[in-house]
Amino acid sequence: MSERLPTTAIVLCGGRGSRLGGVDKPLVELGNNTLLGHVIERLRPQVDAVLLSCARPSTAYETFGYSVIEDEDADQGPLGGLVSALPEVQTPWVLTTAADTPFLPRDLVASLAPACHRTGAAVVTAGGHRQNIALLFDRAHARGLVAFYQAGGRAIHRWLVANAVDEVELGERGFMNVNTPADLAQAKSTLERDRCA
Repeated sequence: MSERLPTTAIVLCGGRGSRLGGVDKPLVELGNNTLLGHVIERLRPQVDAVLLSCARPSTAYETFGYSVIEDEDADQGPLGGLVSALPEVQTPWVLTTAADTPFLPRDLVASLAPACHRTGAAVVTAGGHRQNIALLFDRAHARGLVAFYQAGGRAIHRWLVANAVDEVELGERGFMNVNTPADLAQAKSTLERDRCA
């Protein structure tokens, strides 16, 4: 099915950026934008709304112009941030992604949609590795994820396995995480090559 899914993107902005000197990683500059800015730029045409889930909210996030949701418990990792933001979702479908993947596919929702129509949820694999927080799912799976968390679950991969969530293989480039100075240098080179192409 090719119709657009009414979708809200939850961008997970947690993480301490310890390997980048403890900086607020989503706000790290890459070219003429931030890592988060690149993510939003790629997501916005694909979705109906964007929510920023932040472990350490600051006024800097408010400048992006989207709702900022503070993690109820910042020590519980990405799942805690996701569950904190889910009550704000008004659409039938939810896309989740990290704020440190500046080259996300511009057709991410469309690529995951067929599997979601079949089973209600899909997760990305890239280069044979599952990207545990690159997910598209429906409200039923959202309720299940909240229940899993409330029962003490903290590892998203365990929920994915327990629910046999469909995996969709996409290109590695779109899911390059910027975690270290070397990663940032690589991202800068990739961005420059894209501009020259």
